Amino acid sequence: MSDHVTEHPEATPAPTPTPARIDRRLIDGAVAPTLVRFAAPLLATNMMLSASGSWGSIWVSHVVGPDALTAMSNSWLFIMLMIGMVQGVGTTAGIAVAQAVGARDLDSAKRAAANALVFALFSSLVVGGLGIAFAPQLLTAISLPPEALAAAVIYFQVTCLSLPGLFTLVFMMMLVRGTGDSRTPFIFTVSAIVIGMAATPAFLIGLPGIPPMGIAGAAWSGVLANTAAAVALARYIYWKRLPLALWRQDLHHLKPDLGLIWMLIKRGTPVALETLVVQGAYFTLLAMVNVEGAATAAGYSAAAQLWAYVQMPAVALATSMSSMAAMNIGAGRWDRIDTIALRGCLVAGVFTIVTTGLLYLLGDIPLRLFLPAGGEALVVARSVNAIVLWGWVALAVTLGLNAMVRANGAMLAPTIIFATTMWVLRVPFATLLKPSLGVDAIWWSFPVGAVSSALLAYGYYRWGGWRRKGLLLARSPATA
Repeated sequence: MSDHVTEHPEATPAPTPTPARIDRRLIDGAVAPTLVRFAAPLLATNMMLSASGSWGSIWVSHVVGPDALTAMSNSWLFIMLMIGMVQGVGTTAGIAVAQAVGARDLDSAKRAAANALVFALFSSLVVGGLGIAFAPQLLTAISLPPEALAAAVIYFQVTCLSLPGLFTLVFMMMLVRGTGDSRTPFIFTVSAIVIGMAATPAFLIGLPGIPPMGIAGAAWSGVLANTAAAVALARYIYWKRLPLALWRQDLHHLKPDLGLIWMLIKRGTPVALETLVVQGAYFTLLAMVNVEGAATAAGYSAAAQLWAYVQMPAVALATSMSSMAAMNIGAGRWDRIDTIALRGCLVAGVFTIVTTGLLYLLGDIPLRLFLPAGGEALVVARSVNAIVLWGWVALAVTLGLNAMVRANGAMLAPTIIFATTMWVLRVPFATLLKPSLGVDAIWWSFPVGAVSSALLAYGYYRWGGWRRKGLLLARSPATA
């Protein structure tokens, strides 16, 4: 962001955006309509991201082969793990920004945003470098079928090159949403998606002047899309004078505040640990799937492509619930918190039920986008979805309630909940019952874990001590 400031120097200090530019309906408006309106751009974003991922998977599966689809799916588990390792800092910074905005303390919001972006850039270089160096060992560790290993290493290593752009883009979007603006992140996610969707087939099969790259082309399209969108979003923030733009009088915030960064890391560590816990369980289950053979692995990968569409309304609404709750907590409006939780979970549950029912009604049609008709992999994918899909309704409740407690800085409890349901229930369930149920034990472990996590999340929301925590940032002297 600082590079852009030097390109557009101001003769006089830029006007500081006033609180009137913040969407106060998140604090004063009707809860359910405001949640839906705020979540709509994020839901559309998630839908387009999933559609973009499916688009790339379809091209890779049909141009390179089903084993390449397995390679992509396995690689992305590690990429999501890498993102999750640092995303806790972005999540915490977004909550800090939302609380500060609710308290009308824009200087503190900028301070949190600047330090979070410094952390994002530094961590992306470290994590990406480690990913490139240890890609073969990581992918071998999850018993990836030999037919997919070489392609997975190539895809994973190239994707690691996109992490500086990807981390910066993700952090900026989380921070902007913390100000109550969900429209701007939507615009630039669409930009990244359009670039990626256009570049994927071009890089895969080649065009005049562009040699065919095979599966590496799908990864290079992500490098291009994420970097271009991150640069464009930074420029847009200054062009539109959005609240988090760092002007000349704000540049001191770019000097790392080690105390603030340590607070963000400390509060964000449980979120990172949650990713490690969840992805670690998925890796364990994935290894159990992979040893069943290439057809089972491909069928699981195809079924999992559709789960994102079922989960995305709940994810979008949980993000909106967190931002809305954090703003209300910052503004001292605790009288609205239970209403946000109840109505948010109800809306998320309804959306999830609708998308789940639609996929059940469509049967093999969505799966045929990724798998040929009549094959063993299609039979596996059909069986997986028959058992797993309905459980994501319970996950919608878990995500919503976890978002509420995190809005007041309670980051550890959701991690403990997921650790319990993943490692005490889901993995042992699949391991112990696999001899009697066969591979279906793995599929049944998903709804077992989802329902358990919803019950535990409700228990902590209802009786936990998360309401007693203070704001993440002290007021700046200008607004104290």
